[in-house]
Amino acid sequence: MFHMLSLRLVFFLASANVGSVATTAISGNGAMAGTHTIRLHKETMPLHRDGGFVHHKSAYYGQISIGTPTPQTFSVVFDTGSGHLIVPSVMCKTQTCKQHRRYKRRSSETAVDIDVDGTRVERGQPRDQLSVSFGTGEVSGVYIHDYVCLEKSEEQEPLAATDAAGSLLGTSMVQGGKKMPSSNMIGTSMLQANIVTKFISENPGEDNEQGCLYMRFITAVSMTDDPFEKLAFDGIMGLGLNSLSQAPPFNLIETGGQEGAWHGEDYRLKMFGIFLAVSELEHSELTLGGYKQEHMAAGEQVSWCDAKQPDLGHWQIAVKSITAAGQRLSFCDDGTCRAVVDSGTSLLGVPSEFGYELIDILRHNATEGECTGNLPSLEIELENFNVVLGPSDIGRPEFVPGVDEPEVKDEQQHPACIPMLMFMDLPLPYSPKTIILGEPVLQKYYTTFDALVPRVGFATARHVKPKRLAWVS
Repeated sequence: MFHMLSLRLVFFLASANVGSVATTAISGNGAMAGTHTIRLHKETMPLHRDGGFVHHKSAYYGQISIGTPTPQTFSVVFDTGSGHLIVPSVMCKTQTCKQHRRYKRRSSETAVDIDVDGTRVERGQPRDQLSVSFGTGEVSGVYIHDYVCLEKSEEQEPLAATDAAGSLLGTSMVQGGKKMPSSNMIGTSMLQANIVTKFISENPGEDNEQGCLYMRFITAVSMTDDPFEKLAFDGIMGLGLNSLSQAPPFNLIETGGQEGAWHGEDYRLKMFGIFLAVSELEHSELTLGGYKQEHMAAGEQVSWCDAKQPDLGHWQIAVKSITAAGQRLSFCDDGTCRAVVDSGTSLLGVPSEFGYELIDILRHNATEGECTGNLPSLEIELENFNVVLGPSDIGRPEFVPGVDEPEVKDEQQHPACIPMLMFMDLPLPYSPKTIILGEPVLQKYYTTFDALVPRVGFATARHVKPKRLAWVS
């Protein structure tokens, strides 16, 4: 999901780079001590048919609970392109809202109605509201402060993995622009290892359980049918930079370590890692407060790229060059190319004009009727790391509807393969040469996000079984 301080639904993809992390205690499963890991579940939904094949979108969601004494459970997409936790409210009466679990504010003893600045709102008083747009849809909501718990992942058995990686297909949601509340309220560093600060909670005198914190969030009182009626998950948990949120207390990464949801050295309290599985033999995971060494290929270290324009709130990094099928393209020669790393996007997003050029260059004959293997490749050179995607990561068969239907195709004739791309042209202040790096990159590379610097780090992911095909018919 791509969030610009409103909410919009867009389609994005991810990138990579070089660097290392200070030495710290590592637990038996390869995680840094004090981290909190959430298991992510994948939802795949058909979009439309093209030449006899069905395009899909995918989303990765986990479980959270809100309120006390009886927790209210919700499924939420953990999205680096958004800056807030948003769940439907019981006050939303539309059929779309009723299809999802809705938050009952009066059922929680710890819930507080607030304005955007955290001021308590008494019953019957006017209050701030927020409208956020998601592409073709929109959400309107009010602000709440309550106790939120993140489901803890069951530990997996140690992986007997190969050092190869793969990818899959899907879509993305993007938080686009946020309209200011009705009351007119507006709202490069050196790493230091082995320093631990005792933070004062927003709720003094209370010790939060591991994975739990008091935080501000938004409850939706209205949601448009498109696209929310088609989504199986209930809400969104934003993992964007602090500037993508209305205020720091709305931002999970900014407040989680301070509130005791996870703990450890100061340098990694605002760090998290995302691992996306490529087979049923492994689980997708989000690790907060650090990362898991076990998800990185043998001998790999995290490679870091500094975030650009962090004031925009997105995990945006510089792209130095792009090479397709061994041919270095002139597209990035002017130095303005950027990449947004987005966990809420399931395809590689590129500017439309450039996308047609990539398809022409990367078109090739299938191998025994399949789009698989490593060549021809698309290489994205970042500041300190190269992202390399082959047909097994982003390839799909090319068919001409009415002429090239698979059911009438000569079995001896191998179809052509083309890259799966999402054409998107971002408005200012984003560079017109911005690409979105989403699911294919996050599957192939274990990706770590560090909001302290800020920066994004990559290492080749360690999978139990390598991804062979990107296209699933």
